[in-house]
Amino acid sequence: MGRLPFDPGKMRSTPPPSAAPSTPNPARQTASPDALSVSAFARLIERTVATAFPDRVTVRGEVSGARHRTHFYFNLKDDNAVIGAVMFASAAKRSAVKPTDGRTVLATGKLEYYAPSGRLSLIVEKITEDGQGSLEARFRALCDDLRARGWFDPDAKQTIPAFPGKIAVVTAAGSAALHDVLDTANQRCPAVELMLVDVPVQGDRAAPTITRAIAALDANARDLGIDAILLTRGGGSVEDLWAFNDPDLAAAIHRCRVPLVAAIGHESDTTIAELVADHRAATPTQATVRLTPDRAALAQQLGSLARRRERAIAHRLELESRRLTGLARTPAMADPAAIVGVRRDRLARAADRLARAVARRHQAGSAAVHQLELTLERHRPHAALARRKDALDQLARDLTAAARSSISARKRTAESLAGVLHAIDPTAVLERGYSITVREDGSIIRDPAHADPGSRILTRLASGSLASIVEGAETGPQPAADPGQTTGRTPEPTRQAPTPKAPRRRAARPGDTQPSLFAPSDETDPPN
Repeated sequence: MGRLPFDPGKMRSTPPPSAAPSTPNPARQTASPDALSVSAFARLIERTVATAFPDRVTVRGEVSGARHRTHFYFNLKDDNAVIGAVMFASAAKRSAVKPTDGRTVLATGKLEYYAPSGRLSLIVEKITEDGQGSLEARFRALCDDLRARGWFDPDAKQTIPAFPGKIAVVTAAGSAALHDVLDTANQRCPAVELMLVDVPVQGDRAAPTITRAIAALDANARDLGIDAILLTRGGGSVEDLWAFNDPDLAAAIHRCRVPLVAAIGHESDTTIAELVADHRAATPTQATVRLTPDRAALAQQLGSLARRRERAIAHRLELESRRLTGLARTPAMADPAAIVGVRRDRLARAADRLARAVARRHQAGSAAVHQLELTLERHRPHAALARRKDALDQLARDLTAAARSSISARKRTAESLAGVLHAIDPTAVLERGYSITVREDGSIIRDPAHADPGSRILTRLASGSLASIVEGAETGPQPAADPGQTTGRTPEPTRQAPTPKAPRRRAARPGDTQPSLFAPSDETDPPN
């Protein structure tokens, strides 16, 4: 920091304020010449603290009496001393570490003296965990996180191969751990091939280098022929082994599809890499023993298997020999001609059954062909056309008869209607001596009261019309007039012809001046 610590012996003395020498104050002569007021002494302490200590100091101590409010209030202590500390809200919000009782921290800030309370306090701007305590806390926090993800779950672990052909050893070249792995593998099973992947095992470069190496081995395992990976190193301090607690390395081990065995440090050491690996070994030697089969045990097992095979073969030969002897004693093997005779008879019976089946099949086929011929004959074009022509001729005859019958019926109906029309024809009525009297506008006069005196009327007869002028109207029964007499009065008929029900006629068109004898009328009186 470039500044020496505070040394009270080197502090400059500040003379107390005094009056001018020429005029001494009697009151001050009675007091001690070195006495200071509390305020002056407090200001002296403030100046001394401000000038004697650097702007930033870092203090290591154990936290006690921590109070977490808007600001953090706590004490820093060791075995021999205590100092008060405060961390204001602005710095407390940015701090990743909270001061808690019993925690050893490094507190960085400036020293201040607060005169009103007479307290010397460390105004903390940054708190970090001290040394091994910080690493331990980070280790435990990472363990809790990965355990919650299930990375430590035994069900997520892969099975270690019993007879790997090639093992990739990830460690530092020339290390004691590699020497132990090579010696143990050579003693147990020299047939297992070892491939060294040289990586740094401590320092800042160790974790990313090991992470990349494991990812590359996993991606190229098939091409390299790798059956398992051994990650190992020797013992060391917590700081030396800290590279194996890297979260990225733990993720690479968890994603690795090749079974991985980790042996980091001594038996008492535990790292995240070992907890995530498929199998954890206490030492590199133990990891090699777990991965490689024992040559002596394999030889013993092979000898045992060879003896079992020999016994099994001898037993099978004996069984087959007994079976062959039993077959040789059977009648079939003793007299093969008898077997041939039995087979010949069986073949003859089969041939006879085959001939009968072929004959039946031929007969059935012939009948089917005959039936198809008949069906085809019925469906030949000229036969079908003849049947269709007969049907059309019959239909024509039926239609002709039906048409004649319909025409006769309609003719009779027409004749009947003609008789009805002739009976109701107004012209025929006029020919029988009746007449029709109309006004000048063509409307029919049906009542004498409807003809005004002096009005002009027209009487229509069968062969013509008579024009008259009305002189007066007479009501009641009138004497029959001479049909041959021509007068201006319309003779009343002596009898009324029956009125048949006439068919509906069209309505009179506007502008008609001549009344239509066939026009419908709401009046039912007969014509005059």
